[in-house]
Order: sequence, then C-alpha cells, then structure tokens
Amino acid sequence: MALAVAVLAGGAVWAAPAASAGAATERPAAAPDGSLARVDFRAAARADGVVRSDGRLLVSLSVTNAAQDVVEPGTVELAVSRTPLTSRKAVEAWTSGDSSPALRRVGTETIGTVGPYGSASASTAVEVGDDLAPGAYALRATYRSPAGEIERRSVWVVPDDAPAAGRVAVIVPVTAGPLSEGLLTSDELATLTAEGGSLRAQLDAVRGTSAILAVDPAIAAAIRVLGTAAPETAQTWLADLLALPNDRFALQFGDADLAAQYAAGLSEPLTVETLSSYIDPATVVDAEAEEDADAQASPDDAGSTTAGAGSPSPTPGPDGVVLPTIDELLDIGAARDDVFWPAAGTAEPGLLEMLSGGAEGSLPLTLVPSDTIAGSSKAGDGQTRADVGGAQVLVYDSDVTTALRRASNAVSTIDRDEALATASAFATFTDADVPLLVTIDRGRDRSEEALRATIRTAASLDGREPGGMMALMASPNGDEVSLAAGTDDDARARTLERFLAGEEKLAAFATILEDPTLITGPERARVLQLLGNGWRGNDEWSVAVATHATDTQATLDAVSIVRSPDINLLGASAPLAFSVRNDLPWPVSLVLAVEPRDPRIVVQDTTAFTAGAAQATRVDVPVEARVGNGDSSLSLQLWSPSLVKIGGSVTIDVAVRAEWETIGVVVMSVLVATFIILGLIRTVVRIRRRRRVAPSDPAPATEATTHG
Repeated sequence: MALAVAVLAGGAVWAAPAASAGAATERPAAAPDGSLARVDFRAAARADGVVRSDGRLLVSLSVTNAAQDVVEPGTVELAVSRTPLTSRKAVEAWTSGDSSPALRRVGTETIGTVGPYGSASASTAVEVGDDLAPGAYALRATYRSPAGEIERRSVWVVPDDAPAAGRVAVIVPVTAGPLSEGLLTSDELATLTAEGGSLRAQLDAVRGTSAILAVDPAIAAAIRVLGTAAPETAQTWLADLLALPNDRFALQFGDADLAAQYAAGLSEPLTVETLSSYIDPATVVDAEAEEDADAQASPDDAGSTTAGAGSPSPTPGPDGVVLPTIDELLDIGAARDDVFWPAAGTAEPGLLEMLSGGAEGSLPLTLVPSDTIAGSSKAGDGQTRADVGGAQVLVYDSDVTTALRRASNAVSTIDRDEALATASAFATFTDADVPLLVTIDRGRDRSEEALRATIRTAASLDGREPGGMMALMASPNGDEVSLAAGTDDDARARTLERFLAGEEKLAAFATILEDPTLITGPERARVLQLLGNGWRGNDEWSVAVATHATDTQATLDAVSIVRSPDINLLGASAPLAFSVRNDLPWPVSLVLAVEPRDPRIVVQDTTAFTAGAAQATRVDVPVEARVGNGDSSLSLQLWSPSLVKIGGSVTIDVAVRAEWETIGVVVMSVLVATFIILGLIRTVVRIRRRRRVAPSDPAPATEATTHG
C-alpha cells in the first residue's frame, strides 16, 4: 500500500494510507478509521542523550492514543548514524526532517496494544558501539502497527574523554510570574512557597547546585513588608534563599522589561523608591535577625557586594517604630551589582548604552543571547565575554538555552529527555577552552523535578566542570562585536508611556496627602510588575493594562465636590455649605476655591480644610450679596495645598433674594410695633376704666378687676 509522509514538529514523521495524504499537516486533522492520525509516538535517548561507557544507549519510547479506537500491537525499529553530525545546522536539519544521513539498524522493541485514550511506554538499551568518535549522532525510531507508521527523530552524544578546560555557568531565574499588583499578597505567598508551590520548587531545584541565581527582589520585599504576619512557609523560603551559597544577582523589580523602558525614551531603568505604604508597623521584624541569616551566605566572587550596604537611614514609623529601608526590603543576600538580563532577543546597542550610562566604577554586565551577536561570539564559536560599543556583555549560548528551557518546561519525562539530549548535542560544538554560559531562561509553573534535572544536565554539558560568576569574570574579555537590533515591541513601549503619564498625574494628585508615597510608592511597584517579562506572550496582559488604567482614573476621581441643587441666598450675607467626597482610606488636605461669575455676590476666595478618610465633609463658605435680587452662580474648584487642581470644577447657581431679608425685617418690625401699640392701648383702657368706678361702689377690687 502506498504511504504519504508528513514531517511533524519535533522531528516526528507520520505515515498513513495515501487516501488521507491531503489531510496531513503538523498533526493530521482528519484520517480514516484505523489510521494513526490521533496517535502520538515519542522516542528519546535517556541519560542526557549520552551513550554509556560500554557502548550501550538507553532509549525511552511511548505511544499515546487520543482516539476511541484500539491501537493494535506494533514494533519500534531503532537506527543510528555511525558518523557524527558536523554542525548545529546539521543537527537541526536532521531533527526537522531535512536531511537523511546514512543510518544503521541497531534494535527493535515491541509496543503492546494501546486502548482508547490510553498510553504505553517502554525502555530499551541498544548497542551502538564503543569505537565511535566524540560528537553528536542521529537517532531514528520508527513505530509500525497495522494502521501505519510514525517516525521520530532525535540525537545522542558520544562524549569526549578529554575534559574540557572551560567551565560551564548556569543562570537560573527565581521569579513569581506575571503580577498586576505591586507585591505578592499573603495568600499568594502562602501558595507559592508551600510544598509544591512554584517558588518552593525553584529554590529546592537549585539547592546543592552551582547555579547562578537571578532573583526578582520584589519577592523578598513582599515577604518582608508583611513582617511577622507573613506566612510561615514564606518566612522559611526567604531564610533558605539567604542561606544558599550560590552566586546571584538581582533582576529589576518585578523582572521589568528593560527593552521597553529604553524604547519609551528613558535615560535609566525605573526603580522603586519606597514600599513603606505596604508595611504594618505592628509586624516589623528586627533587622538584626536577618543580618544573622545573611552572614551564613558568603560570596565567592570578588565582584560581589552585599545588597543594602550604604543604604539610606531607616525611616521612623508611627509610635517610634523604625521601618526598614528600601534596600533592606529588596535584599536578596550577597549579590553582584549591575548585572542586567533583558528578555531574549530584546537587547540592542542603545539599551546597552543606557544601562552603562549611570555606571560608577566597574561597567555593568548585560546578558545577551549568542544568536544576536555578529562576530566572534556566535553560538558555540567564541568567547563568553565581549564588548559592544564600550558596553560589557556576557554572551550565553542561545541554542543550548532554548533546549534547556524546553526541558525545564516539559511535562513528560520523555519530552524532557529529548530536550536534554538536544542540549547535549549542541554543547559538543562549543569551544572546550572557553567558559560556556547558558541559562534556563524564564518560565512558569515548572516542577522541581524538571528544573533540577535540567540544571544537573546544564552543569555538566560536554563534560565541563560547573562554575559561577568568578569563572565568568576570570575569562578573558573578548574582542569588540556588534549586536543585532532587538525585537521591536512598540506596543509595550507605548503602554509604558501611558503608565508614566498616569503616574505623573497620581504624583500631583498625591500632594493632598501628608505622605504622598502612600499613592506613588504602590503605583511605581504596579507599573514595574505590569512591565514584567512574565507577561510577554500572555494574552491576559491587555486586560491587566486596561484594569490598571481604570484603577488609576478611579483614584484620581476619589476626591471631588458633591454637586448640590441650586442655592437660594435669602439674605445679604450667610455661609453656604458645600460637601466634599473623599473615597480614599486616608484624610486629605484641601483648599476649596470659590469664584463668583458676576459681581452680585462676594465670597471668601479660598477655604482650607481637612476631609476625613472615606467620608463626605461639609465646608462652609461665607457669602455676601451686593444686590437685592438676582441670579448668579459660583464656580467651585478643589486644590491641593501645593496648588494642584483636584478633580474638575463645579458650577452652582445661586438665587439672590437679599431684599427678602429686609422685607422680613420690616414685616417683623411692623408686627412687633403693632403688638406693642395694642398692648399700650389695652393698658390705657384698663386705667380709664378704673378711674370711672365710683369710690362708694361696694364692688370688691377683685370683682372690679374681673369685670374690667
């Protein structure tokens, strides 16, 4: 029967009856019943793809059936090349199905029946020989069943017995993933640092390794601001981080995107100046306790410095409590300063110039992938340190890093084996006399097992000994090379510009507070978190950005004048009452400016007052009328004590009826006069009546009084 063949991603080849050839793509969407269209076959060399000293190669096999039909038993034929692949391009050509080197069959393995939505796996050891030259070799596994066949291509490695002179340094990020708030919450920390949590897995994976840690300092700050109220697992996690002897450097707060900051026109990276608004003075931890923990970790790099050294003096908080400084909050232990790690492919010469612009003393180091370098630092063919227009860069191997990242993110063991074998194959093409720098690169929700296995493999690539920052800095500084233009991400730069415009408005608005950093501190933290590299490629980023814009406007609208109905001024002068709403959780200092639209009334121009937190406050403003009757209006505007407009202006109509007061006074005077006159008349009449009574009249006085 004729077969149609289509190459699958990752080196798999699918074969089915010719009738379904037109449906074959990366994964056949439609195929006749009984075909292998919904069967996934995987094969990979184990043990990092390295053949054993006895000439035997361990291979893992798996078959997964995603259909409701049973897959009948089949066999797997294994074949290998006897001649090493000549370059990395040759490796890529082989695994992508674009080359066909000579292969020799070395064994077969049987795979039993695979039920509906089931899977089957097997492991075998094949004899490939112990007389092969060091290098990377081709591996082909062909799965055949009555329904058709699937081919999977991979690689394996014969190691060089001569040890490599150059060490290998592995950089591992320690990050919390994308955030839209300034700091992790207590609940988030409890989840991430608990057993099985992402942060716990990352720290456990690097324990006992020589990995260089790239730590997001926002994680440490999130734990410290909670003080004694932080989850116990988070406190333990931070103590474990500080106790690790690994070399390390701090990422930017929130692992913020450096390239976007450069593209937005900034002259230096953004920083967080304060996080005091997150601190509850009642839970502040004694700084001496952490200093003892820091002392357990000793740097082995002459270029290392202790974070927090020379930091600003602590700030006294309420009740005399000394709040930790920003450097103390961000401390990640003994770390090397001025190391920057832009997202892969985003660095460009202008960014390196920006990062080096404010350097004091030694120049900053910027990590760049080798596939962006033109010159002698191309992948696997040059030095680890290089010079780009006067800026110092550390060049990490992009091909090996990509394979390691796939391995660390792999869900199945066999996928991890395949990625690690690829990394080992690429490493055979590196210069053994030059230090090799690789990274695991950023990722999310990686298991401890996958991450640890990846780090272990990376730390022994090509038979090298592991090294740290000292090994990198000890390597000779290479020649000047050129750096390709970074990936143009105009959308992120424009978004940052909007963030900064909003931040500027909030900074002006915050002048109504006794401590403006209650607003400006968390805002800068949120901006950097939203700029985090963890958001790259995340479809939810646009939603988070829109939510932040809505929250910013809500803050700016939190203080305003409550529009009232028209006012009747029934007098020449009287205080008018206005209401000011404050939705902020803090009291605010304001000035109410009132301006009449015409000269009919005179008002007090400004009235300073304090509006209570989360309430409406009444403000009385004295007003005088210059005319008896008429209609006028008042323009009301709130200002901060530093003369920043707060909210929009409000116009209130005033009906002046000052004559009504005069009329009322006249009427009241007439009424009072009338009553007085009537009283006088009544009194006179009484007196006259008494005089008309004869002296001999026996009527008693009381009776006379009664009748009078």
